[in-house]
Amino acid sequence: MQDFPAIEFPERIVNGVSYLQVCQLRDIPQKRGKNIYFDEETQIAIFSVAGKLFAVSNICPHQHAAVLAEGLIDDLTITCPLHGWMYSLENGKALGGGARLKTYKVFCEEEKVYLEKPQPVEPKWIRDW
Repeated sequence: MQDFPAIEFPERIVNGVSYLQVCQLRDIPQKRGKNIYFDEETQIAIFSVAGKLFAVSNICPHQHAAVLAEGLIDDLTITCPLHGWMYSLENGKALGGGARLKTYKVFCEEEKVYLEKPQPVEPKWIRDW
């Protein structure tokens, strides 16, 4: 499996974890998320809620739709705009059902947002082929 080809984000190591500088804090819209696109299978939605940053997969596992950055935020949950599935921004768990979003470490320093570097993922449909 190859690394992500397209976008080059500045990288830094903090406590042994690789982080990518993906945007400025001002780039994250209020009441919505910012989609950081790596490839079709790896898209990460970053949210700023009550002064805290959260990062989860942008792909809703319900119908494999890359839409969560456009979802509705309520307290510390995100609701998929397509079918209303709700997920915790803190741990990615669905509120009802067994689905779960992958979560990522994220922090802000000097208005720059740093996201835990994702590992390339082989899609389940390819693994099952």
